[in-house]
Amino acid sequence: MKFPADNTTLTAWSALLGLTKEQATATLADIEAVLRTGYAHRPPTLRHRTFEQLTNDMDIDEFALMFLTSGLRRAGYPEAAHSVQLRGLLARLQGAQQRH
Repeated sequence: MKFPADNTTLTAWSALLGLTKEQATATLADIEAVLRTGYAHRPPTLRHRTFEQLTNDMDIDEFALMFLTSGLRRAGYPEAAHSVQLRGLLARLQGAQQRH
């Protein structure tokens, strides 16, 4: 899968989280698995699109959040990952409310 971040960015993020190369690779595999699960349960209106078509224009901010939460779990900080995930969801909900 092609991710919306280059190797330099991924290396920097991994270093910030203290991930080993193996943990960083596993983090990317976790993200792809989550996306593929979502793809398997996509709505009927998107059934004609391939996985690559649906993930090709993934937003870098969404990817960064996924990398952060998965990376924190891999680094041994599941509570921090959960907290980041909740804050991300709350921010998204607040943004949606402000648009309406």
